[in-house]
Amino acid sequence: MSSSSISVILCTVLLLGACDRRQVAPTAPIVPFTPSEPSPAPPPARVNGANWSANAAVLSAVNSGHACGWGTAPNQTRSGVQWRIAIAGDSIVLDEDMPNWPTDDIPYAGTLTGGQFTATYASGSDYLRYVCQFKGGSLSGTFSADFSSFEALETLTWGPPGNETTVQRRWTGAPF
Repeated sequence: MSSSSISVILCTVLLLGACDRRQVAPTAPIVPFTPSEPSPAPPPARVNGANWSANAAVLSAVNSGHACGWGTAPNQTRSGVQWRIAIAGDSIVLDEDMPNWPTDDIPYAGTLTGGQFTATYASGSDYLRYVCQFKGGSLSGTFSADFSSFEALETLTWGPPGNETTVQRRWTGAPF
């Protein structure tokens, strides 16, 4: 093949390529993904066997000045408090505030009848040796029919006899 033939073929290919009228769709810009709603928060890490999370609201408080910690004034709230709840037959243990175990949790023990429970806590006679030690408390409430939630009323007392602080809280909780 002569060089002139190669030149003619090459020119023909180039001309045909230049005359191609195919339309090429423009590429869409790449847009980063942004969710329309924030991702749900991960569940809280379980601490010391906690298996329930509950929220509280202070209903009443009679404060002698010996109160400490959260929930010592009406309308205060707290969310996501970790509990460990264990049921064996008609016995129930409800341990409140597991991240503070073993010193500042509140280990209630009591009975369960159907979905109704009553439980108490008593710290012992030496409770005044510690600044924030509760003297005792009571907890009564109800589980939902399928045990997927509970509501309870708690009464806590601390301080020296005759100069005590008493707080009443309403709790709602669910397993996690």
